[in-house]
Amino acid sequence: MKKVILSTVLGVVALSANGDIYLNSGVKDYSNSKTKVDGKTNTIGMNYKYNGSSININFLKDEVDKEHPMTKKSIETLKVKKYNLNYRYSVNNKFDLKASYIKILDNLAPTDQGKVYGIGAQYNFFKGFGTSFDVYKSDYETFNVKQYDLSLFKAFKIGEVKSKFTAIVKKIDIDGDNYGNYRFDDKDYLTTGVKLNAMYNGYFGGVGASFGKRAFTVLKSGTKVQHHAMEQDKTYMASFGKKFQNFDLMLSYSFQNGIELPENQNDVDTKVTSLMLKYKF
Repeated sequence: MKKVILSTVLGVVALSANGDIYLNSGVKDYSNSKTKVDGKTNTIGMNYKYNGSSININFLKDEVDKEHPMTKKSIETLKVKKYNLNYRYSVNNKFDLKASYIKILDNLAPTDQGKVYGIGAQYNFFKGFGTSFDVYKSDYETFNVKQYDLSLFKAFKIGEVKSKFTAIVKKIDIDGDNYGNYRFDDKDYLTTGVKLNAMYNGYFGGVGASFGKRAFTVLKSGTKVQHHAMEQDKTYMASFGKKFQNFDLMLSYSFQNGIELPENQNDVDTKVTSLMLKYKF
């Protein structure tokens, strides 16, 4: 699969100059986790536009160090790989169609070999204001997850600052009883979120937050999925970057708090700090 993605990226770069390639590298820090200590995350991807179509391909690789809860000695490292494909087609200047796919490889979790399928649509009521609706199905060996996302967005400008505000609601339904040896207590979740992005004189950034319990959530328009049995409650995010002639550079930070369900471990914090470099061609 990695060879296919790399060949596609190189082929597209050779054919046309209408996209970008990006590398995102970060570190993870866990507090109060039963076994997770820290880790690293790396993503390589590509965006490409052609005749009303937009394609995003990316490959993620995570490694998390773990230790025994009693002896504090190192145990087997968690290794995760995810392959993602997103497609978007603009029917006209008001209506877009979307589709996405994620393949999960995990050396420890019961959700290894999981697949996530997504379809959606976006409609612009008028310039800068619109809505988006997406449906995702996560297919795992012992259970499935259906997720429904509804969002509203409004772009606006204050002086020279261009901004966009988005509000989103996620409905998550788990179909099945077990994640490995863990039996689900809650199968239905409803969570809300907001985010604000802004751009000024070559600088850009954003802040966001989500509220309400959620699990096995598909995020960022079908480009990411949380496939471990972790019931998140609060999430906060911030990013800041600068545009150069052919490069973008962005620093991001996210904080999540929740419960590790199989371990019944409460108040687990997950902090991720990452740096993204994007080259436009």
